[in-house]
Amino acid sequence: MPASSRNRWVRLGLQTAFGLALLWLWTRTVSLPEVFAHMRVGSWWPIPLMILFFLITSVIRARRWLLLLRTLAPVGMVRAFAMNATGGLLNYVLPIRAGDVARAWWLWRRHRIPGGSALATIVIDKACDLAGVAVVLAVMETAAIAGLVSAPRGLLGAVALAVGLLGAVLGTALLGPRIARSGLARRVLPARLASALAGQAFAFRAGARGLWTPGLAARLAGWTGLAMVIDAYNLNLLLVAVGANVPVLKAMAAYPALLLSFAVPAGPGYLGNLEVAGSLILGGGLGLAPAVAAGAIVLYHAITAGYALALGLIGFLLVGGRRRVRAGGPRRIAVFHCGFTYSGGGERIVIEEVLGLRRRGFQVECYAPTVDGSRCYPDLLGEVGVRTFLPQLPRWFPFREAIQMAATSLLMPLYAWRFRDVDAIVGCNQPSAWIAWWAARLIDVPYVVYLNQPNRLVYPRNIDRETGWVANADYRLLAEIVLRATRFVAWADRRSVQEADQLLVNGDYIGDIIRGIYRREAIDCPAGCHVATSGFPLPVEARFGGGLTINGYPIRRPYVLLTNRHYPQKRFDLAIRAMAEVRAVHPRAQLIIPGPATAHTSVLKELVAELGLTDGVLFLGPIKEEELQRLYEGAAVYVYPAPEEDFGMGVIESMAKGVPVVAWDQAGPTVTVAPGTGYRADPLQVGDYARGIISLLDDRKENQATGERAFEWARRFDWERHLDVLERCVLEVARSHEQVAAEAATA
Repeated sequence: MPASSRNRWVRLGLQTAFGLALLWLWTRTVSLPEVFAHMRVGSWWPIPLMILFFLITSVIRARRWLLLLRTLAPVGMVRAFAMNATGGLLNYVLPIRAGDVARAWWLWRRHRIPGGSALATIVIDKACDLAGVAVVLAVMETAAIAGLVSAPRGLLGAVALAVGLLGAVLGTALLGPRIARSGLARRVLPARLASALAGQAFAFRAGARGLWTPGLAARLAGWTGLAMVIDAYNLNLLLVAVGANVPVLKAMAAYPALLLSFAVPAGPGYLGNLEVAGSLILGGGLGLAPAVAAGAIVLYHAITAGYALALGLIGFLLVGGRRRVRAGGPRRIAVFHCGFTYSGGGERIVIEEVLGLRRRGFQVECYAPTVDGSRCYPDLLGEVGVRTFLPQLPRWFPFREAIQMAATSLLMPLYAWRFRDVDAIVGCNQPSAWIAWWAARLIDVPYVVYLNQPNRLVYPRNIDRETGWVANADYRLLAEIVLRATRFVAWADRRSVQEADQLLVNGDYIGDIIRGIYRREAIDCPAGCHVATSGFPLPVEARFGGGLTINGYPIRRPYVLLTNRHYPQKRFDLAIRAMAEVRAVHPRAQLIIPGPATAHTSVLKELVAELGLTDGVLFLGPIKEEELQRLYEGAAVYVYPAPEEDFGMGVIESMAKGVPVVAWDQAGPTVTVAPGTGYRADPLQVGDYARGIISLLDDRKENQATGERAFEWARRFDWERHLDVLERCVLEVARSHEQVAAEAATA
């Protein structure tokens, strides 16, 4: 056994003997039956509150340590919390700084942080608590001397001990390198050990020097003060639980002195050490009867021991080992989406991404806050197998979707561990980007954000302000909640997008807007369509003659097709008014509108009746994917009346069937409708829009030629091209994040 290991175990034995001796002396000064009588809980409500506060301060201290680690490596909050908890348990059970050694080893094994730098973060982290104790006790002693407060007895001794311990820590840090390279150390210590000590000492100095800045010091002080106040209040809760009548501030003032007992070398579990120190502080300092003080400290010891054990065991499960480098590169991907509650373009993109990446050999799981397979692509969603982040509320629950989305966004820290083994996350739109950001912060997993549009709650379009875009009660409630916290939502939205490892956008029109809003680079990755190798457009006779029946509605050819959600901002009313002019020239032409009804559908039907177009405009209701494709391929013209649409998937889906398009000469169609593939009308000029439809119905030969050009143009938007860009970005960020793991695996 190496001498260093043997010395540690000898020290452990001595500390254990010392702790047992203290415990024996303690039992000689108190009556155990009285101690057990006074450790009984008289009021139970403070106990769970104490445990909750212990958990909060554990999170605070993990966050404080993370401030030091973030300058060295991308360590996640969950892993920092787990290392802290597990290290605390090891220090509790094996008080030879085993936990600190383990924390440094984990940092090296997983993140390649040098031992000296890791040690610097650990020592500074611990020194924060010690400095906090010294400052608080010194302030209290000064106030007591000035006669401002009545301080507990023995306060001056506690101040001297705290200052002495802090001085020892700082002195070691400052003088350690000089001692390690001194002639005395070289003469007394073996050469190999002296060299190692010198290397670690210099690494410690270098690490500490790089970590220390005034801004960081202020933040460390803030987190330390908050943790100490909460822990001090916990001591007051303990006294309430056992029925001891002590003023709140006086009870809290005793905590810093009690905290010093954890800084003094002690036996496993601080056995004996805590009993003696606690009895002295609670009895001598607060004036409690010996039996009451002893009973309270035994109960406190039992609670803290149980908490350290439980939290440490959880930490062992979460801390993880060496980051694995998968054979063949990163293959596990989690895709997040805001919800699958209707058949929209954003949902279709995510479905195609998940299925496409799986075809390419990736292990892909899709997650969303809320899912309704009956309303969102029922023919496709089952194949995706969407999982929810949290258990779903019953369908009858009021405002179910809004509550699930809000809860998923707020409770991410509680379930982030589920994604600790994925190689990368793709967060599609908000709040998925925010959830992915949390995962990256908590478990150091890289993430890519895909945006169809900026966050509409924060950056509404003009059309959104004019018509509104919230289509049901759930989203109206969610919008009301979010709009009352717009400043926070704007911050969270910007932070989660700007800090993404890579940002993808749905085409260069909306991409330029997104780049301007979020002030970062983005890669164009427009939505796609399935383009056949040949066979489209269908012969003009097949699109201008005969008919078909869908959902019981007889449809005459030629027909004009409009596919989109029945929302006010889609401006179906403009297409309906244009059809009134089209019917004056082509009285048999029909406008076909599939899709489930919304609250806005009745408004559109009233307009149809008002214009006398009952036979000319058909609302088919929900249809199957197969029926939708039949409608696309048989249409004579496809119309897209949304004036501010970011992209418009219906445009390229119709082109993929060789159908010419009529749209406005602005927004998304300026990218998707190329010259010769359709007609781009003057914005919001219904007469010009109608002329475009009429021209494509008048000249069948030109309609066919335009459809052929549209079919070829659609190849630019084939789904495989979209997947090529997405796959390249995901692999790039995952491999970059995995580079440290590769170095560790070969070290």
